[in-house]
Amino acid sequence: MNKTALNHLSRQRGVASAVVLMIALLLGLLFTFGLKVGSLYVDHNLITGLCQGLIDNGEANTLTVTEVRDRVSSTLRINNITDFDLNSIFMRKDNGEAIITVAYEKRVPLVANLDIVATFDESLR
Repeated sequence: MNKTALNHLSRQRGVASAVVLMIALLLGLLFTFGLKVGSLYVDHNLITGLCQGLIDNGEANTLTVTEVRDRVSSTLRINNITDFDLNSIFMRKDNGEAIITVAYEKRVPLVANLDIVATFDESLR
């Protein structure tokens, strides 16, 4: 190697601070997005899991929609989920078999005027 090539190698010290700042900003944004979206799906899976449990053990066939909503409400209170509208749970019976539909839209602020909108519409048999 010639002397100028070695001189350039000795001046390279590492990553520029602007690059480190950009990586930290990107990781922070991804972390924030993950926490916001993740909590939406955790709450939804809790609600649908509870409704599916009522169907699987046969309780939903004897309950009214108000009783199903009361069961969901008590579980949501235990898990400190306060912003779910229980009127988003519908139930109908088809040939004596209960079908519970959970349909709602959730809007969560992300950054400044950007929001995350998640739409859930699931029928459970």
